[in-house]
Amino acid sequence: MTQLEQPSNLDRWKNPANRLATLILMRCGLRITDTVRLPHDCIVHDADGAPYLRYLNHKMKREALVPIDEELEREIRDHQRRLRDRWPHGTPVLFPRSLKNADGHEPTDSDVYRRAMHQWLKACDVRDEHGRHVKVTPLSRHGPGVDHRPHAHRTRCRCAVRPSTIPRWPTTGPPGAAGTSRR
Repeated sequence: MTQLEQPSNLDRWKNPANRLATLILMRCGLRITDTVRLPHDCIVHDADGAPYLRYLNHKMKREALVPIDEELEREIRDHQRRLRDRWPHGTPVLFPRSLKNADGHEPTDSDVYRRAMHQWLKACDVRDEHGRHVKVTPLSRHGPGVDHRPHAHRTRCRCAVRPSTIPRWPTTGPPGAAGTSRR
């Protein structure tokens, strides 16, 4: 996963929207479908000013919040500015489909992103500590995962969020914390 997060590999994306979607997948652990359907106004702040990504968890059928760092917030804001340049009247989604979408209201199809991610993963040429090629599998829920086992029956590991990078919840909790905590 660390190899995929390297700026040199992230810069292999030709499409800045796909690069941002990949960052969100790796840092937040959202499902690909939830990521490509993010609303344009997906950032909220708690009482202490900490940023959160607000999204609709389609599987749970409820809104959810994920803490994000300032770097990801900045990347999202930059992307929102690019969207305003293309669609001055606004777009309701963060990742609008680029073709046959004059008003910017249609979200990118998850299969379109998956195909692009497969090409990107192949270009990244991920290797293990011995220099051997590693199969990288885009998980439908959590984005890129790495399978280090060389045999045919592969299991995909969840590698979307490394524990050391998970921001701590503020003591006051995120907006709507009572409705977003899992029990």
